[in-house]
Amino acid sequence: MLLVHGMRTALFLLVVIQCVAAYRSYKNYKLLRVDVDPVDTLWLEQLAARYHDNVDIWTEPSKVSHHADILVSPRFFNRFVRILDSMAVKHRRVLINDIQKEIDRQMTDDIQFSRRKRSAAVEDGDRQRDLEQFQVDKYHSYGELVDYMYELARKHADIVGIINVTKSFEKRDLLGLKIGKRTPWKPTIFIDAGIHAREWIAPATAIYVAHKLITEYGKNDLITRMVDKFDWFIVPVANPDGYEYSISSDRLWRKTRSKNDTLSKWCVGADANRNWGYRWGEAGANASPCSNIYAGSMPFSEPEVAGIRDFITWQVPDLKLYISLHSYGQIWLAPWGYTNMKPSNHEDQKAAALRALDAITNSSGVHYEYGTIADLMYQASGTSIDYMQDRGVPYIYGVELRPEEDDQVYGFTIPARFIKPTGEEMLASFLALAEYIIEHKKL
Repeated sequence: MLLVHGMRTALFLLVVIQCVAAYRSYKNYKLLRVDVDPVDTLWLEQLAARYHDNVDIWTEPSKVSHHADILVSPRFFNRFVRILDSMAVKHRRVLINDIQKEIDRQMTDDIQFSRRKRSAAVEDGDRQRDLEQFQVDKYHSYGELVDYMYELARKHADIVGIINVTKSFEKRDLLGLKIGKRTPWKPTIFIDAGIHAREWIAPATAIYVAHKLITEYGKNDLITRMVDKFDWFIVPVANPDGYEYSISSDRLWRKTRSKNDTLSKWCVGADANRNWGYRWGEAGANASPCSNIYAGSMPFSEPEVAGIRDFITWQVPDLKLYISLHSYGQIWLAPWGYTNMKPSNHEDQKAAALRALDAITNSSGVHYEYGTIADLMYQASGTSIDYMQDRGVPYIYGVELRPEEDDQVYGFTIPARFIKPTGEEMLASFLALAEYIIEHKKL
């Protein structure tokens, strides 16, 4: 038995090593922190678009922090330094000398791969054992997340259903969960995550929150009351093609995987959070298919974005709260993004957000900054946040999850040990928002 177990373990490790080896290599890519004026970033965005396979902006400068985190290839590093000198940018430091080491660590330590091949031939008993070993504090493939959602729906059919939002560009089912006690009419909460493929902490947090809402129902009084009062729609991976690509081929892939009119294999997809129809293609978007913030060929060109729009329009009545989970920086964002102007209900949105931030601090002691997208960070158009505001949803937020920029730098390769505390603080904030909505909308 020991020999068989050892062979299985060795085979599993070989699969993991092969997955890592198949990745686009980022060996000796350096992550730099560079001081940049938040009002003068056009040159940086143009540089990243032009040299897209050598320069990748992880975070842009904002009013919270006047620096950008930028990944630079080893072959372009010296030239990039000269460009910074020519722009009189003197303050910069290397945060990580070789980002590939961080990717390797995450792929071997933090992601829970299934030991069995996913196919119709897998016996139900084997699949069930895999699901029983599912860990909500690890990263998972999209297929494993889908299997777990089906398992939650099977075990908790009284309050859980599977929602099929749409088909992705590569024809994957874009799935989510509907959590709520079945009654004829209820106000709704919609949460999506993972619209940017490489932001793994977001889908992990979303599935953690869903898991807690479901498994603590009937045990935790507050959760039980909020699941009875609201229908919770949770879509853990809003960009399944990009997410799977970040697992199989390129850990730092951000966009969707739609085909653009270009011969370059790097100029694929669009930024799905610049593809929404309200104020599409204005400030903070890019018309180059090679840009990581490419807005797409037209509004709603990405089937994932159009599908979420249509699903919310026709299947989500009385939407009271919309939240989109991203990373990183510990920032809680509200509309507008396309302008520094404030919506008419800004003060009410702010009061609700501050209640949520207090809940986070009470839960974990962690601090999140609050502000509108344009005020706190930079102008961005074509976002889901602005679209939902224009649609009339009363409470709308985009959340940049852990890590904070001034902590030990992990960026998008944040270790899995942060999933549980991030999930707990988000759960606390969502429940606080739900309570606020009940009080102020007199539900």
